[in-house]
Amino acid sequence: MHTDKQYTDKFALEIIALHRFFEDWFGGYCENSDQVFTDRLSSKMREDFTIILPAGIMLKGRDFWPEFKNLYGDNPEFQISIRNVRQRTPATGSVHVITYEEWQRNAKNSKPENNGRVSSAIFFDDERSSNGLKWFHVHETWLPDSVIAAEPFNWPHS
Repeated sequence: MHTDKQYTDKFALEIIALHRFFEDWFGGYCENSDQVFTDRLSSKMREDFTIILPAGIMLKGRDFWPEFKNLYGDNPEFQISIRNVRQRTPATGSVHVITYEEWQRNAKNSKPENNGRVSSAIFFDDERSSNGLKWFHVHETWLPDSVIAAEPFNWPHS
């Protein structure tokens, strides 16, 4: 997992932790158990969590988790870089809109395998959840081809 800087706010830490899990799960680097899957993914999501993928497909988390779970160890070369995390809503309130870029290297289930996307995430405060947040909704959009082509995809893996 790579980030463009050292983040300390709870939103960035939550985004980074989730994407680190994606690397660990797809790479087969964590334990393949219901407990790990729940602790690091599904317990972080609201029951009504949805995601819109870059191709425009909208999925409900509870419908997608079984398919996601089957991808354990499917892509050991997969790496993610999280960049430009920004809070878009005032610091007060219990609903938060955050944007960030997610750069993927060797994402064999994406075309192209080296790609970038800008994401908007909506979080709700939840004191029982890690970092005090629950994911509610994510909308991903491909970055322009010219931006992706300019990226060397050689960031360090840590």
